[in-house]
Amino acid sequence: MNILRCCLRQMILIAFAAAVALSAWAEETPRQLVVGYQMVPNAELIAKELGWQEKELGLPIKWETYKSGRHVVDAIAAGQVDIGLVGTSPCAAAIARGIPLEVVWIHDIIGDNEALVVRADSGIRRIEDLGGKKVAVPFGSTTHYHLMVALKLNNIAAENISIISLEPGDMPAAWQKNAIDAAFVWQPTLTDLQKDRGHIILSSRQLAERGFPTADLCVVRKAFATRYPSLVVKYLKNLDRAVRLYRRDPDQAAQAVAAQLGISATSASAQMAGLMLLTGEEQLSGKFVGDMQLTFGLYTLLKETADFLMHAQAITTSPPWPVFMRAVSATYAQKTIPRKKATFAGPRSQGD
Repeated sequence: MNILRCCLRQMILIAFAAAVALSAWAEETPRQLVVGYQMVPNAELIAKELGWQEKELGLPIKWETYKSGRHVVDAIAAGQVDIGLVGTSPCAAAIARGIPLEVVWIHDIIGDNEALVVRADSGIRRIEDLGGKKVAVPFGSTTHYHLMVALKLNNIAAENISIISLEPGDMPAAWQKNAIDAAFVWQPTLTDLQKDRGHIILSSRQLAERGFPTADLCVVRKAFATRYPSLVVKYLKNLDRAVRLYRRDPDQAAQAVAAQLGISATSASAQMAGLMLLTGEEQLSGKFVGDMQLTFGLYTLLKETADFLMHAQAITTSPPWPVFMRAVSATYAQKTIPRKKATFAGPRSQGD
């Protein structure tokens, strides 16, 4: 009997060691992490400036900046980016195209940070005045989507407007030359155009309130997320940590964003106020605009966005909703929420 017990104990130890070895092998560390980010004043820039990702992940990070989400999506499709920031519109288009990515986090819900700005001398005072004017927008972006939504809501034919594809960084030069009359764009370009004879006639917040919200999302290349799930969770924990820093110490957060954007802390603070940054818990609860949560609300929004883009002939097809449901995963965000320590009650007294 003792021999049998000894053999059984050895078998258990061997099985345990094998399981540990298998787990370690499955969670091997990549040589580096490639992040495709944009100059958006949110938690990602805070964590980047403070060096949290490199410290917590324990590996080199190659930070690649992109002009818009469309370019981030193309880089993910080419296997050049592991984790990236994209808006809901390019994300919906990417899922419709079958690009293998997974939506794992909501960076922010877009409010006044994106808007339609017009030149003061353009003669444009309201949406109806856009007829015959030149409007710049990054094609495939959230602002492109919102421009089309605004036109449809106001019964304006897109054919009557000259819509020009321009990246945000290229807009100021075209603006100064009077080559464009208006632009639907995000910060910091939005502020640059406002300072140069510009005024806002419509914001993304107003369109969100009418039932068309947009957001910035964190997406991960599917193969990378499958191979390194723990690393993805660590990355998101730092984003959650950055959101909490913004809530607790907005001045420190603004200074971090200011350093990344090369602007004053005052300007950074103003730009950040145009976004609604969400903690992991808030993303799962869906208590904000449009029930924007990492379950039903988000993939429903992505499906509705793809439907709109298809009808606007921006994409060729919009797959059925299960395709979008499978592309959104709340698993990683759930693991960022600190677990409360269990408390064990002692024996009840006679009076209890």
